Amino acid sequence: MITEQEREQLERLYAGRTVYHGELHDHSASGGTSDGKCPLAQWPAKLAALHMDFAAILDHRQIRHMYQPEWEDGLFIPGTEPGTGITDSKAEVRSLHYNILLPERDELEKLLSEFPEYQFTGGVEGHFTYPPFTTERFGQLIDAVKAHGGFFVHPHPKQVMRSDDPTDYWFRDETGIEVFYIAMDSPETKENYKLWTELLAAGKRVWACAGCDLHSEPHDTALTTLYAEAHSARAYLAHLTKGDFTCGPVGIRMCVGDTVTGGKCRFDSRRLIVSVGDFHDSVRDPSHPYEAVVLNEDGPVCRFPVFPDRTAWFSMDTADSAFYRVEVFDTARDLRIAVGNPIWNRD
Repeated sequence: MITEQEREQLERLYAGRTVYHGELHDHSASGGTSDGKCPLAQWPAKLAALHMDFAAILDHRQIRHMYQPEWEDGLFIPGTEPGTGITDSKAEVRSLHYNILLPERDELEKLLSEFPEYQFTGGVEGHFTYPPFTTERFGQLIDAVKAHGGFFVHPHPKQVMRSDDPTDYWFRDETGIEVFYIAMDSPETKENYKLWTELLAAGKRVWACAGCDLHSEPHDTALTTLYAEAHSARAYLAHLTKGDFTCGPVGIRMCVGDTVTGGKCRFDSRRLIVSVGDFHDSVRDPSHPYEAVVLNEDGPVCRFPVFPDRTAWFSMDTADSAFYRVEVFDTARDLRIAVGNPIWNRD
């Protein structure tokens, strides 16, 4: 049974933040080397029609998409999706893509200029190549993305690499890996979800992400939910880079003491406090029953009902587990619709 004091504790940690639903992996028709099908001028109306607050536009090999007249901070998150070959990877397929999301659009130009391998030609119309990296150099790139306030994500991992060792898909902790891909029930999602849970079992601190990546127009089939202080890329990135967001169209907030989703602390038998609510319209069906599941490294710990029209609350004593996390299911469809990132039991 949750107490009023526990509710107030979680609310205090998320005070001043508003829920936002959006998409973390998409492409536009911005000219040049872009391969999206929908011009940016059409995105605001299409996002509004789907009740989406933002979209990360990650066009390939150039930065011009971020300097189109229609670009609006907060509605769009700047970044790009390059590709690379990891020359010393043990994976069967050695090429992969990676998403770089940044708080300001000029940060991408700075980042590309710091790595001569890209052969970035500079300026708004500048282009860059997809250079190969060693694992060590690739790690240095990820560190640089973080230094620029950015978020690094390994997208569609099982679709571009093959290995029986899940750690071949891991390059740094505190990065994202795309779990929901295209849709919550796609075959790709099933593969990627399994990989993410294997990485958690291997002790890796990686965050579950969602991405539609259909290269056509906005879709609401692989949404991200986050709570931020403002409708801006910088405000979003402040929480994406800490893992405090939900892979899916439902808001999951969680804390142990003053540590929220994505963080780490010593559990010391303190209470885990959870709220589940802010369902996006794409999954809100009053006739369907919904359920939240609390999990640790051994699997489900407990379950409680949640509702599309109001916030559900739950609390429990923590044990000496490696982590706790929460998932949400539409039980009428037997469908996992949201994956919350863990809180880890660490110093």
